[in-house]
Order: sequence, then C-alpha cells, then structure tokens
Amino acid sequence: MIIIQADFNHLDTRGRLRLDDLAMHDHTPFHEIARKGSSITFVDGEDAVDGHLVLETGVGWVGEVDWSTQQVIESWPPATVATR
Repeated sequence: MIIIQADFNHLDTRGRLRLDDLAMHDHTPFHEIARKGSSITFVDGEDAVDGHLVLETGVGWVGEVDWSTQQVIESWPPATVATR
C-alpha cells in the first residue's frame, strides 16, 4: 500500500485531487509510484480515500479517487507532544 498526502480541497473540475502543482510534492516520484500499480490511499489530515494516479495532459499528476471510500483514520496511541 502506498500513502500519498493530498489536499482534499485542491480538486480539478472532475473531482480529482490535483497533486503535481503542490509544493509538498516537488520531489514525489509519481512515475515510479504509478508504475508499481499498488493500491494508493490519499490522506489529508485524518481523512483518507482510495484511488490511483493519472497523468493528465496539460494538468500533470492527479489522484483519481473513489470518494465513497472516504474514511477517518484512527491511530493509536493518539498524537501527543512527548515530554520528558
């Protein structure tokens, strides 16, 4: 499984996640990831959705997602600031 950070508010007109123009993905190897054919979970904070990568002419890499799979990630232990 591959997890890619995304901004769920950064969509194209077809409801796909725009990825290629986000600064956080300046060094993301989209070609290599897409070539693997592994399942991809896109994550924005605690929200996650399943999908795959598409190279769109004139736009760049987008995440084509199945919004019906959107869910909230629960992790344990909860994120806390460590103090010692």
